[in-house]
Amino acid sequence: MAVGITGLAHSLRKNSAESTAPIPLSRGQQLVCAALGHKSLASFQAAQNAEHEPQALDAVPHVVADYGLLIERAAELKLEHSHTELRKLMAAAFAERLPRTKLHGSSGNLAAAFHDIVQYAVFSDDRVNDEMANANYDGVDEVYLDNDLEPDKATIEQPYTETMPVQVTLGLDLERPYSGHQIKCQVAVTTVRLGRRCFESPEVEVLSAALDRDWGNDEGSAPMKSMAEALAEELEISVPEAEELANAEPMELTGHSGESFSGYEFDFTQHASPKLAAKLMNQRGSLQLRVGPWFYDGVRNADFPN
Repeated sequence: MAVGITGLAHSLRKNSAESTAPIPLSRGQQLVCAALGHKSLASFQAAQNAEHEPQALDAVPHVVADYGLLIERAAELKLEHSHTELRKLMAAAFAERLPRTKLHGSSGNLAAAFHDIVQYAVFSDDRVNDEMANANYDGVDEVYLDNDLEPDKATIEQPYTETMPVQVTLGLDLERPYSGHQIKCQVAVTTVRLGRRCFESPEVEVLSAALDRDWGNDEGSAPMKSMAEALAEELEISVPEAEELANAEPMELTGHSGESFSGYEFDFTQHASPKLAAKLMNQRGSLQLRVGPWFYDGVRNADFPN
């Protein structure tokens, strides 16, 4: 049986029955509509009639809850539940009635979920795997998206396609001759919006994939840099100034799961002189520096963090 607003409202009523302020079915319907971005049930139904909202919710893979509107609507309905309790009741309703639908608390969480889907699609692509077979590698270190995903840019009328570089970095098999460890890909990610807060899973197409063989130190390749020169370039300071910072230990940046590597962060608080610290604060407003995963490429005698 298709699940809609009323099904979720039944769960809200059931799960709130033991609280000091049970939620009637009619008000539960209003709260569900608010979580889906509508100020009333009538607004949601009008959007359904115009085919701007799905007719049923059980086929919707992703929903970004509008918790701000949910809290606002609960106050208008004079419900006494706390903000935290409202969020928990809504999450429980989706878990019970729509177990295959992922309820996200923000657009950022949706983008993070899409990021993981894109990583998996790239890792599973036949062309990427063919290129892996041409490299002497020991596992996959990470799949890095060069740009942040922005699924919120999709509209109900028009799917949104983002084309971006993606890099697959392979572990090195030190017992075999080196033949490259980076696969450079071009990927198209298409987001389809089903309603104000409802989304399809992204469609991912790997447009190209090729093992980067331009890693030699032949004439014409980029010259090797010292650590100070690399930091000076990133911070837009002189190399002598950057020498003060060259011994700072970077921290690896990972995603929510702890497995998605996105680069490094340096903290120069204990390394910069008062004069240089003041200059960095004036120029950047921070003594921290974030860099991408390729920062150490071309750095002479680089000591990679563990």
